[in-house]
Amino acid sequence: MGTSIVKHNQGTKYSFTYHPTNEHHILIRFDERSVLGQAMALFDVPIRGLVIFSFVAHILLVVFAGVRRRKATSICTVILWGANQVARWAPISALGKLSAGGTPQQEQLVTLWVAFMLLHAGMPDNITAYSLEDSVLAWRQKITVINQLMGPVSPASILIMNWFFISSGDTMILISSVVCIMAIFKYVEGADYALSRGNLENMRSLRNDEKKMCPGGRRNSLQIARRGGRKLDDEQILLVAHDMLYITKDAFIDYLGEKNGDADEQEALSSTWDEAVYKVVSMELSLMYDILYTKKTMVHTWGGYAIRFASPFVGSTAFLMFWFHSKQGQAMVDVLITYVLLASTVILDIKWLLRAVASTWTYSFLNDRPRLWLHHAVLCSGKWRLIRRIIISLNLFRLIANKKPSSYRMWSGTIGQYNLLRECTCDEKEKTTGYRSSVLKRIAPENMWMEYEYHNLRGTQISRHLKEPLFSRIWENMKLAFPKRDPPPLQVSSHPCPPPAAAPPAPPQYALDPHQDINNALDFTPDMQETILILHIATDIFLLSENSHKIQASAWVEAIRVLSNYMMFLVAVRPNLLPGLALSSRYEAVVGALGEKWKEEKSPSLAGSNAREKRLADMLLEAESKKGLAPVRYYEWLGGNKEIMEPGGFLSVLYDSSYILSEGTRLAGLLLNWETRSGYKGDESNLHKTLRKKFERLFPDLMKSEGEKDELPEDVTDAIFREWVRQLINVSIRCSRDSHAKQLGRGGELTTVVWILAEHARILRVKQTRDR
Repeated sequence: MGTSIVKHNQGTKYSFTYHPTNEHHILIRFDERSVLGQAMALFDVPIRGLVIFSFVAHILLVVFAGVRRRKATSICTVILWGANQVARWAPISALGKLSAGGTPQQEQLVTLWVAFMLLHAGMPDNITAYSLEDSVLAWRQKITVINQLMGPVSPASILIMNWFFISSGDTMILISSVVCIMAIFKYVEGADYALSRGNLENMRSLRNDEKKMCPGGRRNSLQIARRGGRKLDDEQILLVAHDMLYITKDAFIDYLGEKNGDADEQEALSSTWDEAVYKVVSMELSLMYDILYTKKTMVHTWGGYAIRFASPFVGSTAFLMFWFHSKQGQAMVDVLITYVLLASTVILDIKWLLRAVASTWTYSFLNDRPRLWLHHAVLCSGKWRLIRRIIISLNLFRLIANKKPSSYRMWSGTIGQYNLLRECTCDEKEKTTGYRSSVLKRIAPENMWMEYEYHNLRGTQISRHLKEPLFSRIWENMKLAFPKRDPPPLQVSSHPCPPPAAAPPAPPQYALDPHQDINNALDFTPDMQETILILHIATDIFLLSENSHKIQASAWVEAIRVLSNYMMFLVAVRPNLLPGLALSSRYEAVVGALGEKWKEEKSPSLAGSNAREKRLADMLLEAESKKGLAPVRYYEWLGGNKEIMEPGGFLSVLYDSSYILSEGTRLAGLLLNWETRSGYKGDESNLHKTLRKKFERLFPDLMKSEGEKDELPEDVTDAIFREWVRQLINVSIRCSRDSHAKQLGRGGELTTVVWILAEHARILRVKQTRDR
């Protein structure tokens, strides 16, 4: 006879029965009259479906987890999102069906299957957090972990009861125990510790501990590696990125601290732009992605290595035990499912082991421990590099594609493109590029469609012709803001008995604002959305002017057009990457005003988008030349107070509909005057004092040369390009760190690359060009 205990769970009656003579020993039966009991009568189909869903979702995560490094929106990212949801939902649902009836053989398999789903819930090594919010909620996740592992209905509790009530000779219980123990370790590792370590706040609290492990200053690894004049390959640059990763980590966690290394020991970065610096920064951001969104921080610890080395042996043991176990009384489909689960687990465990051994994270782990015997046995002897080459050669897909092992570490270099005048003049059918875009626009939210249309389809690669002038100009600004600090000259005393040397002064602390130097050097202003809209409109009108044939001959035109459309893309599609509140009201007001202005066109059916844009630009210039209803007001600061001066006439018709359109058109008129060498002295009716002062504040690089013909810039397009680069740096360093971190999980962004470049220049400083 068995012992029965009747319990109630939220109105559902079920019995827990122990049969000492029954080989399956424990059976949970639901009251057949309850709704849950009737649903569980269909036991076989739901549990098999959950197992299959969990397994397929796990494989999809393994295959597609790396897609987010390079793309923000695509079919693969949608698949990844769905797989992530199923991978987190299936194990929780399966725990509620654990041992809920069926034959003894079925119950034994179900216990094993749920252990596998718990293993899947721990997530693969290449993904642990799908979004930054997952890491933020890591502490709440701890409660879920404890409940799922040690709750009344969990793999651990069922296994403990099975071990207590059965003889030690039941093979299936041994197999379930082996898999369950392995699953618990990996689940805790992924769902708890990996998420916690990916939290920016936790990373900041652990920064002091890391500093104690690596006392003293760090040398400029890039300059050291390049001694001898040799050119570094991508593998060497990746190892340099590991050594300099502390700069990127400190930037993301807003950790200032002391400068690493003394000024006389620190080798400054080159005074001219270097492609290697760009590659180092791109790879550092990829490593930062690993920290935030994968298990790398846990894999490359002593515990992580122990789990990776033990897992293939444990999984193989479980596979062999099940191979020799009797399958009598078990359905063939259940046996096949179990074989697939066991075999795939062994294969993936071998994959994660080889990947961990060959990873440059392992090199960094050992390199930070020079006193460890493994450091000399593996790194100094060159065995690690040999092992890495052998393991990489096993990746047939990469060999077929002829890709370098570290190529996936590089940022894709794709930037979105959005042109305001084009969008306001094109037909509705021209707003979508291709059939997929039109379908997505009908079924998906607008922000997702805009990401796909203006980044994936209309986005452009930063070509070498654009990269060289763009980053060279960025580096000139960095050199202006962060020059190398020369050490103080040595004081030689002539006294025969000099006094004892005083203690060296403490290294200078950074100011509260780490970007104070660059703010002062480049005169940044916080009005970013308005600034970008005004400059974008002015740039488009200038490039579409009657003298466009002369302007188009300039070498800067393509770079200006790409940068202008990219910054407008940030305003329209990714406002969260701009400093300040992510508001769309100004952008939407300008779009509405442009739309109304285009409706006034008598013949809107012009051939070609360029002709329509040019016509709209001409209409804006015409409207700006007509007197409107808004009076002019001059503002000046007198004695610390803002004073309104006497009115001086009326502003334009265009100003009555949108002051941003009006100011952008006025700025375009100024640029066109510069281009024709006409100057603007005395032309106060077109450019009022107040507006000129605003332009001087918003666009200091553009307004440095003004007034007489001899003072006008030789190449106006060069001045416009320099101003757009300045705005790009401004956006990059003022964007919130959380926004940068979130964008790492959505393909990365040019602004993030520029921000980390600025951080390297701030920490390492930039050499100055000596005057000859």
